[in-house]
Amino acid sequence: MNLQETAELLNIEARGPADYPVKGVRDIERLSDDQGLEENYIYFIESRAVFKRHPKTAERGAVLTIPALADNFRQALVAPERDVRLAFIKLLRHFDNRPVFQPGISPQALVHPSAKIAESAVVLEGVIVMEGATIGARCTLYPGVVVEPFAEIGEGAILYPCVVIGHHCVIGKNDIIHGGTVIGADGFGFYDQPGQRYKIPHIGNVIIDENVEIGASCTVDRATIESTRIGAYTKLDDQVHVGHNSQLGRFIYVVGNSAIGGSVTVGDGAMISGMVIIKDHLKIAAGSIIMGMSGVAQDTEPKTAYFGIPARPAKQMHRMHSALEKLPELLAKVRELEEILKNPVPSRG
Repeated sequence: MNLQETAELLNIEARGPADYPVKGVRDIERLSDDQGLEENYIYFIESRAVFKRHPKTAERGAVLTIPALADNFRQALVAPERDVRLAFIKLLRHFDNRPVFQPGISPQALVHPSAKIAESAVVLEGVIVMEGATIGARCTLYPGVVVEPFAEIGEGAILYPCVVIGHHCVIGKNDIIHGGTVIGADGFGFYDQPGQRYKIPHIGNVIIDENVEIGASCTVDRATIESTRIGAYTKLDDQVHVGHNSQLGRFIYVVGNSAIGGSVTVGDGAMISGMVIIKDHLKIAAGSIIMGMSGVAQDTEPKTAYFGIPARPAKQMHRMHSALEKLPELLAKVRELEEILKNPVPSRG
């Protein structure tokens, strides 16, 4: 592939020799400031700040960039600023080297006779599909996947190795679930009496809407009675836990190592950063931003940023942190005043 062919693939402009060879994509952030670009690879430079950090990028190689920067490079693929990230996504898709499998069921898969599997689905070796389960069109089930009885996998879904889908759970259209994730384990519910601990049965399920992506080693627990739900286009990073009965809306981001307690409601468009803990039975309002390493112990307001332990609105926390910087000086003044009160200066009158 050459520069002009790549531009036509992305439906954008090419500047430089049309026959300049293109072998693939490289990461500009892996280069030191004094390194130039590797020839015949495309680098993504969307801002002047990145260009200033890597001044030698102008000497050779090729970039995908915006019109305002294009004249700095010998070879450039040029996309409008509003579309340049979409062009980058399309470029990465073109060079994506993940395997492509032919439809069919591996002889080494274990499939119950009552299971329904679409002809266009891919079921690889070591997969277990149990009684009454349904696997939709164009699904891909990697080795070690377990689909328990009466679970439903929507069309186009991809389940990576060792994913477990619990009984009666529903996975939506085009969902992606990465390796080691468990959907539909029992929730953490017990009832204690003296000398005895009773497990609370969890007879609900998990329902995940379309175009959701869930990272590796995540857990989404089934509801006690009805359904734990995750809305369309929501994205969970690796090692995220969603407790039983929780209701996550649409277009939410949850970053790695976060835990959402049971019966939590998260509104559309919320952003939960890394290593956040959310107490059970809370309401995280639509558009809320929970900053990293926060502990949320109260409901939040819409489109408001929170951080800290316990998390408070960011503006309030900034004021508190500013006051903390002055605390040593204030304590010294308090001690000084205490000494004066203990040892008052004798009156001359």
